[in-house]
Amino acid sequence: MKGRTLLIVEDGTEYREAFRRLTPAGGDVELLHARDGASARRILRERRVDAVFLDVVFDRTPAEDLEGDLDDLLPRFGGDRDRAVAHLAANQGFYIARALAPHLPTDAPVAIAWDASAEPGRLAALRESLPRLSGVSEGTPLSEVLAGLLG
Repeated sequence: MKGRTLLIVEDGTEYREAFRRLTPAGGDVELLHARDGASARRILRERRVDAVFLDVVFDRTPAEDLEGDLDDLLPRFGGDRDRAVAHLAANQGFYIARALAPHLPTDAPVAIAWDASAEPGRLAALRESLPRLSGVSEGTPLSEVLAGLLG
């Protein structure tokens, strides 16, 4: 894991703190943190990253900072803005993954905190723009996730 940079995209700090505990102080892994898609893209414009870890649910993110087109979703939810925003927040990691794809090297591994086994079609669709995307099943030790991303 020498000299590697991991971008963690989450609306809190839980994953960042967990990954920080797993990396030795002063070690060769740099952890970058973004709270939403816009800040992740800003980091990617300024820095090279070796891998990305995405949370899925961004329920602490203000509606105006969520990726995705709310106006396009409103008809799907019968015009109910609250339900459409809740959908964006509950699936935000997928929207961010698509938004980050053009800004990442094609060989950069991306892990998303989601069990892909239940929706292989969704994973296949996401891999069209992020070939090295993998889902992370609940209960997978973060040490394994970190080794898979940076190992």
